[in-house]
Amino acid sequence: MSLPSKVCLHQLKLLSHHQVRLLACQMVMTTLPTMKKLKRYGISGILSYGLLNTAYYLTTFLLVWFYIAPAPGRMGYLAAVERFVKIMAMVWAGSQVTKLVRAGGALALAPIVDRGLSWFTVKFKFESQGKAFMAIVGFCFGLALILFFIVTLLWA
Repeated sequence: MSLPSKVCLHQLKLLSHHQVRLLACQMVMTTLPTMKKLKRYGISGILSYGLLNTAYYLTTFLLVWFYIAPAPGRMGYLAAVERFVKIMAMVWAGSQVTKLVRAGGALALAPIVDRGLSWFTVKFKFESQGKAFMAIVGFCFGLALILFFIVTLLWA
């Protein structure tokens, strides 16, 4: 494990259980109004937040895997899977810190995503925006799973 990831883990261990709960409550209280505003956009608001989540997880995973805690090379399947789980835990922890920023970004992008979803629905002849939404969500999940799987296997 590289020095930056050791430092992050050490800082997390220094936080008491009470401090973690207080921080989580503060984050929820500031995120709730933004999420309520985002719900007004309906399916487009959800898609906007999901697209930003996909971009965050893919980008952060790749940055951590290759630059923050670079792998030593061939390590075997079990070690690669363990590394993947540890890195995803770090990425998830970071996502909790950036949740408010992503929610705000999703709120700002929701009108654009709404127009894009309408265009996508018409262009690819979906019966409804709901079906187009599911196709986009499926693509995001598929892209993420393929990327995570390939990167992990290449270092195994």
